[in-house]
Amino acid sequence: MGRCCVISRIIEVFSSIQGEGELIGKRQIFIRFAGCNINCKYCDTQESLSDVVGDEYSYDMLNDKIESLMSTDFHSLEITGGEPLLSYEYIGEFLRKYPYKAMLETNATLPENMRKISDVIDLVSMDIKLPEHFSCEDEWKSVYANELKTIDVLEEENVNYYIKIVVSPTTPLDIIRKVRDDIKMHVKCDVNIIIQPVSPMSLWTSKDNLFRISELMGVEFNVSIIPQIHKYLDVE
Repeated sequence: MGRCCVISRIIEVFSSIQGEGELIGKRQIFIRFAGCNINCKYCDTQESLSDVVGDEYSYDMLNDKIESLMSTDFHSLEITGGEPLLSYEYIGEFLRKYPYKAMLETNATLPENMRKISDVIDLVSMDIKLPEHFSCEDEWKSVYANELKTIDVLEEENVNYYIKIVVSPTTPLDIIRKVRDDIKMHVKCDVNIIIQPVSPMSLWTSKDNLFRISELMGVEFNVSIIPQIHKYLDVE
């Protein structure tokens, strides 16, 4: 007997402009999966934390929705959440059936799930969280350890990826040095680091810390400062 189709809960599927990271400005179809395994202070998609929201989609239903949103300037799928790697099995089987070019946006805390779909993802936007993103430092330590393991997986599987770090006006520079040095120990070749200032930019009465963070990362990596442009465009 053949295997039944995996069903997953998806909050929304929509077409918009990528506002973050390396593909900024590209037209993508966003697929937002329900459920997340961590709770960051700076989460801007609180509605996606629960795994019981949204609608159930079969593979064919999702493909029909994607086709209905297709445009001539389409670049790729943006697979996001919540944390999409909680739905790795669904994502893997969907993309093997419908091999769209796909970018995965992940908190990178599920390294073995990442490994299982590394063959169907064209680009990974992975987070490195900082202690200030959590209420408890022990929670950050666990998250951070798994993010470093995910770098190992992406390197081993030869997956294209970049690292995004959300920073604030008060992000300690000693933490940035630690993160920089730790990442350096795990990467085998150049990786782009995207420094994303926390929104709204009105919080940044001074940009001094932002420049210092960029300078510290620039000692070892290609670094860019990119805010969330979609918020300036006032699009989803």
